[in-house]
Amino acid sequence: MKKLRALYRWILISVILQTAVLAYANFVYIPGRGSFRATIFEMNAMAVKNRKYKLPEGASEVKVSFDGLYAAYRLGDILEIVDMDSKKTTKRLKPSGGTLSYYRWLPDRDMLIYSIKEPEGKSGRVRISTFDIGPELDRSYPDIKNLPEGSAVIDIELSPLTNIVYPMIQSSESRVRIYKFDIMDNLNLIMKADLGMIIGETMYSDHLIYQPVGAKIKIRNGRNAKTSTLAFKKADLLLSVDDFDFIYAASTDEAGKLTEIHNGKIDNKADEWKTITLENPTAKEDVFITPGGRVYLADRQTKTITDLKSNLSVSYQGQLLTVIESYVVSINDGDLLLKVISQKS
Repeated sequence: MKKLRALYRWILISVILQTAVLAYANFVYIPGRGSFRATIFEMNAMAVKNRKYKLPEGASEVKVSFDGLYAAYRLGDILEIVDMDSKKTTKRLKPSGGTLSYYRWLPDRDMLIYSIKEPEGKSGRVRISTFDIGPELDRSYPDIKNLPEGSAVIDIELSPLTNIVYPMIQSSESRVRIYKFDIMDNLNLIMKADLGMIIGETMYSDHLIYQPVGAKIKIRNGRNAKTSTLAFKKADLLLSVDDFDFIYAASTDEAGKLTEIHNGKIDNKADEWKTITLENPTAKEDVFITPGGRVYLADRQTKTITDLKSNLSVSYQGQLLTVIESYVVSINDGDLLLKVISQKS
């Protein structure tokens, strides 16, 4: 018993001494060492301004980064990335041992994700890689193997915040497979479906939003694989998912044209969704939804696009390609044009 009391006594003494030393360091020694100075460096954002780049002959599949600073296009078997301001080529990506089948820019950074398929006549395999322009960093995901011959990626949905990637691979003339790379690059086959499946992904949570051909819009929880149907039943065509996890879906007429555009979140009740009624039935390809949640309507006859929130319009020249957060993007006489859109609302 005496030994136990002695042990407790020494433990108590040790705790008191440690507390005293830490208190001295925190309140006496460290404050007495003098002051320090911190320097904050500010990085100036690149200006939002009209930009133009002369495309080389034969350029195809032209796509522009989210901030309008870079453009990429296919030139034969090469994917070329150019700086819109310096007009210089930043990178040439040439697939080795395969064919480039798909690429897109990430929604919030100057990074490309692209896929390469095996040459015809070989067993099906696809490779998915990324290229980050700032650090000039290449990264590859594990190959997707054991696919039918000729399989190729036709869509990639991803969230840079969760690091979840959903590639959609066409495996035959009429069928697709949807896979999932998790944050550790583990690969899983999620589902098989008919060609024409539409998919989207939420940014802040792991939810795959998808619409099988001829079916209602569905939600797949990536954590438990449970599937549910979108609460807003009036929408019958999935359009997009923005960077704030708002889902955009449309009501359509008998001809398949859009009559209303609805938006809401997964956990919103049906009466919490917002609706934009279109004055005239509109083709899906004439509606553009940006990652920031802007909804634009294109009039290709008058060559204008209109912000459906602010009702402000901007004109463009040539052939309309797309609308991104701050620009309307078009091609006119071989020039890639980025025209600034006013964000007043």
